[in-house]
Amino acid sequence: MAIGMGKIRQTTSVTRKGEGEEEYLKLLRDGTLTIENWIAALSLEGRVFTWNSGFETTPADLCDTTLDDSEFDMHIAVPSTVVIVPLEMNIVFDVFGTAQIVEVVMLSGSGSVTGAGASGYSSTAQSSNISSGLSTACTLTSVATAGTAFTTNKKEIFHGGNQYAITAAGPTQQGQQEIFRWRAKESGVYDVVGPSQQLGVIASAQNGTGFISLKWAELPVTAAR
Repeated sequence: MAIGMGKIRQTTSVTRKGEGEEEYLKLLRDGTLTIENWIAALSLEGRVFTWNSGFETTPADLCDTTLDDSEFDMHIAVPSTVVIVPLEMNIVFDVFGTAQIVEVVMLSGSGSVTGAGASGYSSTAQSSNISSGLSTACTLTSVATAGTAFTTNKKEIFHGGNQYAITAAGPTQQGQQEIFRWRAKESGVYDVVGPSQQLGVIASAQNGTGFISLKWAELPVTAAR
């Protein structure tokens, strides 16, 4: 059996090499190679981010009346320097309002400009590894007023809803879905958004409130080429 040799050394940070540069293999202390799940490795590196709209006992106001593709409940503007890979979206309706079909959509593309975000809602995402010191390079806006819809490269990543009119202060009707969840791992596709593109989430009900959380991986633009 062929064997190789490496040096055991504790590292305090993860560095990324440029195209064509050499990198060391990483060993555990018993000499075995480490093979990480890609998302787990990015999480340890601090490159996975979580953003919440509505938190704990305080729900966010959601898109009123029918689905409006220019009024975003959450909007991520990706700059030219990075790309993001959406990993999970979770929406919990707290209140629906009066009779209205409920629809939830997550979409990406270019040309979207969000309106002003409502005060009192988070525009900060947290890193999966706070001690990494990494922060998102994206611009985050939640509970926004009407802006500009996507114009090019439009793509629906998820579309769900209750296809009947609901009248309920909360999730009280039998068979009514109040939680909508999407995971990239389950879909089998890891969509790359950016550079200079946007990701938007819209959750529409007649007068809905609720909680939305988004998770994504964020990488230098060179990592996606």
